[in-house]
Amino acid sequence: MQTFITDQNHVEKIDGMTTEFPYCMHERNMTDFVVPWHWHEELELGYVEKGVSIIRTLHQEYTVHQGDGFFINTNVMDTKLNGNMGKTALEINHIFHPVFIGGHFGSRITAKYLNPILHNQQISVHVIRRGSKEADAVLDQLVLLREINHRPNQEILIRNTLSSTWLLLLEELEKHFEAPQLIETETQNRIKSMLSYIHRNLGEKITLQEIAASANISEREANRIFQKTIRQTPFEYLMSCRLSSAKELLSRSDLSITEISYRCGFSDSAYMGRQFRKACGMTPKEYRQRKQSGASETAVYT
Repeated sequence: MQTFITDQNHVEKIDGMTTEFPYCMHERNMTDFVVPWHWHEELELGYVEKGVSIIRTLHQEYTVHQGDGFFINTNVMDTKLNGNMGKTALEINHIFHPVFIGGHFGSRITAKYLNPILHNQQISVHVIRRGSKEADAVLDQLVLLREINHRPNQEILIRNTLSSTWLLLLEELEKHFEAPQLIETETQNRIKSMLSYIHRNLGEKITLQEIAASANISEREANRIFQKTIRQTPFEYLMSCRLSSAKELLSRSDLSITEISYRCGFSDSAYMGRQFRKACGMTPKEYRQRKQSGASETAVYT
């Protein structure tokens, strides 16, 4: 089952990431899956292998087409979804902590090559589009990184290749510097607190008062911030998360529909069924049959 795990500072813990080797690769099938709002200290470099992917931040939307790539900076809140619903969408993501390249905090490499990007709040997401020398070089390296993941001695090969890729990315960012409208820090901190609370308590009964209290604000202010940042009400977002969790369990477990409804925070299976049909156009049973009959979904997210 997919989970959204955060530490005491509301930072996401990434599946496959370790302190011994702070890098991992995720092959993600986005065909029938929406990545929940999330954020993490690690950097993300990836590309769309098939279809179209949409990346949404608190202030902007980015469309990444097949063959193109993307860079997501540290601690950027984002969600992802299929840009062409009903058609296949596949992503390859390389996720790594800055220390993987910098060696240690405060190093010359960190100061010279990483901090100018990490500390630039105007660089949140950058789409890497094929067609220029710099972009093509970065994307070719990302494809190579995927191949290296399956070779002997992959650890040192990955680190060396990723370092070279980062230098190429710096050239690409210099050519295509983006300066989107920034969301004030206070608002970011509040929405992060509320999203963390929702994900930690997804299987429980949650009230708007509790969601607002997690950020020490009023219910009215909670509604305003949700609408301003992620363009949903708190309960619309809560419902989308519960439905995503239900879809994952229906696809990958033999739990009864009743048990799934309780685990995902629905009051009963009938209520889940109504919400499921409204959102997906089919019953939970029909969805399970379709997924388990061969139209499988890879649903690892970062």
